[in-house]
Amino acid sequence: MVLFSLSNENVLRFTIAIVLIANIYLWFSVRTVQGEWMNVPPPPSLILSSANGLGDTSFSYRINGLMLQNMGDTGGQTTSLKDYNYENLSKWFYLQDHLDNKSDFTPYLAAFYFGGVQEPEKYRPVIDYLEDIGASTYAEKWRWLAQAVYFARFRLNDYDRALELADKLATLPKEGMPGWARQMPAFVVAQSGDKEAAYILLLEILRSSADKLHPNEVNSMVLYICTRLLTSEKAKQDPLCQKNE
Repeated sequence: MVLFSLSNENVLRFTIAIVLIANIYLWFSVRTVQGEWMNVPPPPSLILSSANGLGDTSFSYRINGLMLQNMGDTGGQTTSLKDYNYENLSKWFYLQDHLDNKSDFTPYLAAFYFGGVQEPEKYRPVIDYLEDIGASTYAEKWRWLAQAVYFARFRLNDYDRALELADKLATLPKEGMPGWARQMPAFVVAQSGDKEAAYILLLEILRSSADKLHPNEVNSMVLYICTRLLTSEKAKQDPLCQKNE
């Protein structure tokens, strides 16, 4: 009986020794191995994403937002923004909008976090997203369309795309937008060097909408025309500038 008991103890000790050796071998074998990030996956369907939040779309929105914010930077790894798949990333942004079209967290993430991409050309799908989100008349969503104008003009240097977005912003049926948003096409045109076209655009805005704008916005537009678009000689001859001297 004693021999049987000792035999079991020996077996137990032998088993523990084998497991310990195996663990030590495994640790030395894989200690330098890290998980490989497979890039941004395609988003799930709206139904599956809602199920991930137990049917609570707001909860799903927050889960996805946290995941997007940290995607590629887990497990001791950091991923450059230029290495992201922006086609799939923009699809996640659209999914987020379906889950919660009032929150500004995802547009903010898209514009100010992923907008830091080192290769701006890859960012075009996100500009399309900001354009669509910014076309909403809810609250201050139009500001995301303004952000898309900025990125297209100054990061992509795509004048035609910037002007297209600026025109969309200027004609957005949203009350209470500041004058500079309505003036955006003129700003884009002026930046391209065509100050005469910008001058005509701003004059048209003043002619058609001055009575609907705050006096400070009207004064700002006049100041921009007289000090930025016109030379000092032309400003002295322009009735608009003479009237506001």
